[in-house]
Amino acid sequence: MEQYSKVIKDFDRAIELDPEDKLAIARRGETYQEMERYDDAIKDFNRAIELDPEYTWAIARRGETYQEMERYDDAIKDFNRAIELDPEYDWAISSRGETYRLMERYEDVIKDFNRAIELDPEYDWAIAQRGETYRLMERYEDALKDFSKAIELDPEYIWAIRERGETYLMLQRYTEALADFNRALELDDDDWYLYDRALVYLALKQPENAQTDLNRAIHLARQTYNENQENSRNTFNLALYFLAAGNSQQAKHFYCDAIKNGASPQSIQEAIRDLDDFLRIFPQHPGATAARQALQNLKVE
Repeated sequence: MEQYSKVIKDFDRAIELDPEDKLAIARRGETYQEMERYDDAIKDFNRAIELDPEYTWAIARRGETYQEMERYDDAIKDFNRAIELDPEYDWAISSRGETYRLMERYEDVIKDFNRAIELDPEYDWAIAQRGETYRLMERYEDALKDFSKAIELDPEYIWAIRERGETYLMLQRYTEALADFNRALELDDDDWYLYDRALVYLALKQPENAQTDLNRAIHLARQTYNENQENSRNTFNLALYFLAAGNSQQAKHFYCDAIKNGASPQSIQEAIRDLDDFLRIFPQHPGATAARQALQNLKVE
């Protein structure tokens, strides 16, 4: 129910009654993780693992917390330890694969997702994540197979539907891309799905439809921006929407704003990838080329 303050209060009381209740300590750590209070989460996971050095779940969750903190080497160590304790722990294996992807170690990613899927052939999340890795490797046909399989297992798997749509878009298979984005928007009126569909409309030379979607995407992203200007991912998205809408000045403003508000190296890399995808469809776009170069220079610095 995401009533985190009540959750913490109950775990605090449980731990007060039994200071060595490793489950309560680890679950409180999980709650802190979901609240993005990562240092508190690490303290609790450390304590739970101190009480039980072979507490596989806590070790893996600490690894996931390190991943979210972008401490990837520490995350890999924890996932390795969890897998050493339980070689068939498919969640830890796939989570290590996800960490390798964030490190751009794609061959290692594929090995881990292959192993996780071998352990559970209907593990739709791992199948879709492998598809995303193939997409980043520009192995688009392999990506389509994995996304389609994940959607077959869960017809409302909205993330896989969107990713398949984006893969079709990269392949200039616009009719299929449009069908996936329409389906995603039926499930959720999300600003990114509107942006994706707008790109299809732009590629199909339907500027009025594209502008309608971009206006709506900008409206939704601005609402999020007004609520939390430190959400760099949303701010980068807002910049990209303005870029697609032909407003390079506003796009530049929000790219600069994301950097000013402390965008992490990972979020900058994701913004560069989004621009790469945009430039694959519209390779001569001067604003996108300039924005990508500026972000790339920042990353090098």
